[in-house]
Amino acid sequence: MMKTWLKELERALRAKFYDDEVKDILSYYEEIINDRLSSGEKLDAILSGYDVKKIVKDMTPEVLMKRKNTSMLRVSKSTRQLLIVLLGSPILLPLGIIYVSILIFVMSMMITAFVLVVSGLVGFAGLLVDMLQTSLSLPNILGVLGMGLMTFSMLILIALWMYQLMALFWRKLIVWFSKLAHRRGEKE
Repeated sequence: MMKTWLKELERALRAKFYDDEVKDILSYYEEIINDRLSSGEKLDAILSGYDVKKIVKDMTPEVLMKRKNTSMLRVSKSTRQLLIVLLGSPILLPLGIIYVSILIFVMSMMITAFVLVVSGLVGFAGLLVDMLQTSLSLPNILGVLGMGLMTFSMLILIALWMYQLMALFWRKLIVWFSKLAHRRGEKE
């Protein structure tokens, strides 16, 4: 009976979490159940107190605040899971609205970083075309192109820094709001 319940919990966890997270949660609940069994409780009574769906829902903020979001794919998955938690509970809805607002700002800054690079490329391409059509001397053309390259390089650096800063901020947002959701969830 315990193995069946653990398999059911594992299936539900695998739908939301990564393998290492699933193993940690399973071992945690297996240890709790074994401790309660060794203290004399009946398995049916123990398992009746644990709802698999509630465990997954309650564990989500805790898992998200500990998760190492090493790639943008993981950040996106964590963001989606956090949004479901925040917007799916009436008590967490105001927190969810704040999170979405900040997330919109972060996304717009990341898009701005991309637009900076594209506009720099277009501007430098336009400068090259203009330089080919002018009657400036070679040293003047090289000087203008050098200034254009420096400007383009600065735009790329600014865009890269902006993107990295927003990506770091996004990962930190997941941790901060997961902690807030976890604290509010404990108060329920």
